[in-house]
Amino acid sequence: MVAVFGFEVARWWHLAPWSTNPLMRGRDRTSALVFACGLAVILGLVPFSALLGSLTYADLDAASARTRATTEQVDALVTSEPTLRSEESAVLDPTEHYATVAWEWPPGQRHSDEVRVPDEAEQGATVPVRVDSEGRRVAEPPSSTSNAVVGISAAVGFWVACTVVVLVALQATRYFGWRARMRQWDRDWLKFESERGRTKGDST
Repeated sequence: MVAVFGFEVARWWHLAPWSTNPLMRGRDRTSALVFACGLAVILGLVPFSALLGSLTYADLDAASARTRATTEQVDALVTSEPTLRSEESAVLDPTEHYATVAWEWPPGQRHSDEVRVPDEAEQGATVPVRVDSEGRRVAEPPSSTSNAVVGISAAVGFWVACTVVVLVALQATRYFGWRARMRQWDRDWLKFESERGRTKGDST
């Protein structure tokens, strides 16, 4: 794979648009120019991808900060014995412990819900839950590390997707250029054959 890529780069360099070789065909010069433009686009996508990742991280981190600012983390009492439950969406750990917990928020208003609890939690223990101003449980906001991972994934995914599009376009351009060269070769060969035939006829 590396050898093939090296061959392509060497070939492109010898067929570069600035080449002064008088035997270089116009289609080869155009293909080399397209390749150079595609490579420039791929490299130019790097800062845009980094910007997208930074903006994604900033938006997610701001949302996490708003959630932390508008909610409260309170202690909830585990009122039932934790039970194991399978999680179809889980990848590393397919089972989690769930139990019914109860909390008071605002003070004097009692709420309860079934939540995931730590493996070592027992009935009578306390676990933290995040609630809104009316005491309803809300999801814990993602951490800065999780937001950073999402931002990096967005940047890399954007760059890879755009790079694939550019490479497909380059390959399509190369294919149609090859087809055009083959047709031109056929026309030149037929012209050569016809001229050779006329020359033989004249000589006889």
